[in-house]
Amino acid sequence: MNGQKLPHWDLSPIYRGVGCDDFLDDLEKISTLSQELKDRVRSSSLYDLLILADRIAALVSNTSAYASACLSTDTADPSYMLANSRAEEASVAFSSAMQLLISEASERKDEFSDPRLKDYSLLLSEFLVQGSHQMSCKEEDLALELLRTSANQWERLQEAVTSSIHDGDMTLIQLRGLASSPDRNERRNAFERELRILKEHEVALAYSLNGVKGTTLALEKRRGWKSPLERSLFSSRISGRTLDALISALEDSLPMFRRYFLTKARLLGLERLEWYDISAPVGKSVGRYSFEEARDIIVSSYSKFSPEMGDFARNAFEKGWIDAEPRKGKVGGAYDTAFRKSGVSRVLCNYDYSYDSVATLAHELGHAYHDHVVRDLPVLLSDYPMTLAETASIFGETVVFTEVLKNLDKDGKLPVIEQFVASAAQVCVDILSRFYFEKELFERRRSGELSPDQLCSMMLDAQERTYGDAVGVKHPYMWAVKGHYYCEAFSFYNYPYAFGQLFALGLFKRAGGSPSFASSYRDLLLRTGMQDAVSVGLSAGMDMEDPEFWKEGVSVIASYAGELENWL
Repeated sequence: MNGQKLPHWDLSPIYRGVGCDDFLDDLEKISTLSQELKDRVRSSSLYDLLILADRIAALVSNTSAYASACLSTDTADPSYMLANSRAEEASVAFSSAMQLLISEASERKDEFSDPRLKDYSLLLSEFLVQGSHQMSCKEEDLALELLRTSANQWERLQEAVTSSIHDGDMTLIQLRGLASSPDRNERRNAFERELRILKEHEVALAYSLNGVKGTTLALEKRRGWKSPLERSLFSSRISGRTLDALISALEDSLPMFRRYFLTKARLLGLERLEWYDISAPVGKSVGRYSFEEARDIIVSSYSKFSPEMGDFARNAFEKGWIDAEPRKGKVGGAYDTAFRKSGVSRVLCNYDYSYDSVATLAHELGHAYHDHVVRDLPVLLSDYPMTLAETASIFGETVVFTEVLKNLDKDGKLPVIEQFVASAAQVCVDILSRFYFEKELFERRRSGELSPDQLCSMMLDAQERTYGDAVGVKHPYMWAVKGHYYCEAFSFYNYPYAFGQLFALGLFKRAGGSPSFASSYRDLLLRTGMQDAVSVGLSAGMDMEDPEFWKEGVSVIASYAGELENWL
């Protein structure tokens, strides 16, 4: 099975290549139309300006996603690096024009009552907030240019380093993939080699992280945000009360998850888990899934929930939307990316034949289905926040999980249920540790740069607060391997995953297998770019500012964690 040829995605329907006229022409259009937006900002109606901005946004989505997709499969390719630079330069031109539009909108609130702007009400209210946090136009233009030419390169450096460094014949990504090996010696050896590689490259990675966070702090201060977290809440379209309720529920769930870790240890014949045991498979017969089997499982499961979702997933597999093969130069992890002008998506993963990889595919295709649902909306009204994005992906993953369980006997259910709880633990426990770490990172970065040793110590402290004694040896270099820390555009790229996990499980629990829920779910996704997250939740009868709501999602996880004890 491991000799099977895994697919690479087909990007040719989007552009013929990074050096071809179709891609270069769209980049030129972005610059030309962005200048037109600037020229018309005081003479055209807000509605007409938003229509023009939407046209440019579709082009920016296509070119940026395309250049990034190419680079993510070969981070050392100079033509892809150049394409990313060109796409970023075009994106900066659009951002500069949008900053001018945002400032102008703040002075023309009398136009907000225009009936044509009804669907743009949330966006316009956000323009008012953004306008109050903007520097002068010249300062903002300089900041955008410096981000493109310098600060964003720290993120590129982290990607390039972690996708290419290796120990002997194994890359870091391949070694991390062995975390799910059934052989404990192999897991331990891979973990030790991983730490050794990261130790060798810790200085470069620490400088990268310091550079990103230092830039964020400087800009947020100049723009008048109290903290990067305040800015993150605004971007996530949630209130501080919502985040507090979520974090409270996560902290209350820790005893349940620690009990699960101890249960897993006993199932593996261990006294307790070490870090390299967290992703170990459980069960005498661990399923291995060919890519074709993964396709059939996902398409069938999606179809039973919603024929539209099933047809969508089938098309994604048949049309070459998925890049699944792990290889040198390709980034680790998985993601979905949307091409708004083209109205399609692409999914990257590193398929390793485990059920976890099946679940990951289902997760990313859940994102892609979300893109599909909103594809006909104006781009500015389909730009949903991270919090709601993760809801769609977790929901898709849960649809597959529940269908897979129906076709398994007791022994077959064990590894699948355990994998579900293990994944939930990552999204709740590990995400909480990352949230703690990033809060402390920003607080301490204000006083100066942090050394690799300090970063490792902070990470271990955060993991101790969440995993506790249930896991022995922990991972001091998680700050180095998680690319989300290096994203200047979105600080706290962590809690949205827990938000999405528990919101999706709460939705799924309330659906109760109702055939009519597929339509309600689609309608919910359709609103995610036009309403804040709390309003979307209330439309489904859920109060996100109440910790009890989040505990509904935790209860779903707890029920499966409790089932695992039946195998002891």
